[in-house]
Amino acid sequence: MATQKNRGATKADAKTDKPASKAVTTAKTQDKKDQLPATIDMSAHSGAGLENTDRDSFAIPFLAIMQKGSPQVDKDSDSYIKGVEVGDLLLTTSGEVFKDEDGVNLIFCGYRRVFLRWAPLDEGGGFKGELAVEDVARQRAEGKIVEEEGKLFADNGDIIKDTRVHYILVMREDAPPVPAVLSMSSTQIKKSKMLLTQIQSYVATDSKGKGFTPPSFGHIFHAETVAESNDKGAWRGWKFSRAGFVEDPQVFNAAREFNETVRGEGVRVNYEASGLNDAAAPLDDDDAI
Repeated sequence: MATQKNRGATKADAKTDKPASKAVTTAKTQDKKDQLPATIDMSAHSGAGLENTDRDSFAIPFLAIMQKGSPQVDKDSDSYIKGVEVGDLLLTTSGEVFKDEDGVNLIFCGYRRVFLRWAPLDEGGGFKGELAVEDVARQRAEGKIVEEEGKLFADNGDIIKDTRVHYILVMREDAPPVPAVLSMSSTQIKKSKMLLTQIQSYVATDSKGKGFTPPSFGHIFHAETVAESNDKGAWRGWKFSRAGFVEDPQVFNAAREFNETVRGEGVRVNYEASGLNDAAAPLDDDDAI
């Protein structure tokens, strides 16, 4: 039997008995209407109606932390979701909510570092495109992107955000895991670095006694939120703790297939339609209230 150890062990690794993630599904998404009618065999037509779709036809959900300024917690916003509170985690397309006190289990299947370009709020906000790391380096050398007070701006005033994009499977208690995107910027970048370092430094031993680094999608991490602040304001940030290995073969295969998709054809992420902020970039501590 394989044994394992962690070169960068932390107190978080001792938390191996995390409870199953509990999703509070809003009235918008699940009720009696989700029960199949006994008089119709829909399984005979599985997938019908989706024949001409491709990867650009679907919106991958974001797993997002609800902040004080998130429209989903604002009763006066069209995006308000009843029962959602600051610190809760929201799957943006389905409306599933993971309560702050419960958190949620995740499998990290892939990663990209990108720079996202956003229009300033005083110009109406909005997503204006994605830049590769090398493109930002070139434009900085050309003076087209400049740094002011630790932030990057295009020569026309657009905001350029260094963003760490994690492709994840979100574990649910009574349903299959769902693919999603978790993005981190600003002060949350250090959380991304710590997470990747922990995954990379974990060493397991196979049946022949040879050490190896398990795939990122072989681990389960428990995600929750913590209160954070600086002189600009207060917000909720990410906290990750390793919960153990993936033990279900079907879940592992789903994670592996998602990893292959991310590395191969890629996953189209629609930041504009993320639903996290009606006017500008997804909320983080830069936008803290």
